[in-house]
Amino acid sequence: MSFNIFILFFILIFLSFFTFLFVGNLVGYFLTGVPFVSFPKKFLGKILKIMAPKENETLIDLGCGDATLLIEAEKRYKIKGIGYELSPTAFFLSYFNKIFKKSKIKIFYKNFFKANLKEADLIFCYLFPEIMEKLSEKFKKELKKGTKIFSLSFPLPNWPNKEIRYLDEKNKKWKIYIYQKE
Repeated sequence: MSFNIFILFFILIFLSFFTFLFVGNLVGYFLTGVPFVSFPKKFLGKILKIMAPKENETLIDLGCGDATLLIEAEKRYKIKGIGYELSPTAFFLSYFNKIFKKSKIKIFYKNFFKANLKEADLIFCYLFPEIMEKLSEKFKKELKKGTKIFSLSFPLPNWPNKEIRYLDEKNKKWKIYIYQKE
């Protein structure tokens, strides 16, 4: 009998956790208009290689999701990482990931449009086109000269792109747009 109670308790905990994640993602979507969508982790190494961060540079990830990119960049390149996330589910995952991996990155449950980005050396974003359009003006006002912007899948309107790199050479679906503030 006690074994059945244990199984039932485990199932309830499991279902509660996934209900929390699902509801949190819905709340995040209604708050921001953007769902939590993670990029394929198989591209993580290639993205970081393209970004080529240098030790002690500040990398800001707008909509950092589970913070995997920031944590891995910190581990490999010893960067200072800052992430902004508004989805409760993604923020919870990023904070858990940070603690579990003993990372020193900073993660804020904050709208990145209200954050000052002037200390960024590198910016990473995987955001929808409507958001990228709004970010274009923010970047022009706030970023220091030389800041590099890496946008996965969606271009930054009204910026001459320095380069487009493909993460998957076969079908050219996954690409990263690279810009630099002049």
